[in-house]
Amino acid sequence: MQKKGRMTEIQEDWGKLRSLFALLRKERRIYVKYVLIAVAVGLIYVFSLPKTYSTSVTLAPETSGSGLSMGMSSLASMAGVNLNGMSEDALAVELYPSIVSSKDFLLPLFDVRVRSDERNIDTTYSAYLAHFQKTAWWNWPFKWVGAAIKYVMPGDKNKSASLSDTSSVKRLTEDELGLCQAMQGAIICSVDKITGVLTVTVFDQDAEISSLMADTVISRLNEFILDYRTHKARSDYEYVKNLCDTARKEYLDAQSRYANFTASHVDVYSAYVKAQSEYLQNESQLAYLAYSQLKTQVQTAHAKVLESTPVYTVVESAYVPVRAASPKKVMTLIAFAFLALMVATGKLFYKYYLKSDA
Repeated sequence: MQKKGRMTEIQEDWGKLRSLFALLRKERRIYVKYVLIAVAVGLIYVFSLPKTYSTSVTLAPETSGSGLSMGMSSLASMAGVNLNGMSEDALAVELYPSIVSSKDFLLPLFDVRVRSDERNIDTTYSAYLAHFQKTAWWNWPFKWVGAAIKYVMPGDKNKSASLSDTSSVKRLTEDELGLCQAMQGAIICSVDKITGVLTVTVFDQDAEISSLMADTVISRLNEFILDYRTHKARSDYEYVKNLCDTARKEYLDAQSRYANFTASHVDVYSAYVKAQSEYLQNESQLAYLAYSQLKTQVQTAHAKVLESTPVYTVVESAYVPVRAASPKKVMTLIAFAFLALMVATGKLFYKYYLKSDA
């Protein structure tokens, strides 16, 4: 009896499934219609978007440590934990994305010279972002309205960027702020938390400018990190070097005084001459000793500068991309077609089930 009831349920389910297939076959035209409309709209949408190219540069930061620490780092990497950033250095690898997206890092990029032979562009990066960017046609009315508002109500948005001549507080204009926000969306820095590998990706509507800016950003980041990590060592080196230069000058002066006094009193034999000669000789020797010690300190300080200088290995350099990264035409059309199928199915469900029940 139970087996018979189970067979009845299967037959009923199979009957519902056949009726569903029959309904879909009957209403197949609505699916074709909706998909064709969706594909047409998708084509208009895809070809209205400007092409965007991406260039990525990958760096492997310097790692140092004893064999035990390196072994612990390897074991921690297997467990998904990064020990490379656990150091006394305040500038950990995880902070690099924040550095790249900061306004202090982005503002100097405004003056970078960019060129594109294909589009005949040779200007600064800020001028390129402000005047050579393509946009979809549906954004044009908003741009026109914004331009009209700026023309009618210019205000004081583009005045001096500083609050006063003596103030260290900075103020950005609206145009500068907009460019910084555009650059924050175009320049992406990411760090692999396990390996510590740094990747900088630049998105741009021009392939050549994308690769140029990727190489520039990585160079500026290297300079920033180099300046930070070697700042104290370079300050100590410059301080000791200045002391050494002063000591050298004092030594040469003392030696010159001793030589001149000795040369001018060659034939003079007296207690005063002898005492003065010994005094000047001692002064010369003391000056030389101080100079010799400072010279050694200069060499040590210079070695510390070299020791604190970070080394990065470029895993992947900046290459001019051949294909655009977006828009992805095929995937976009598939998404539009899938959405059309969902809409058509929802319409049929409402027509044959919800509406009929009501």
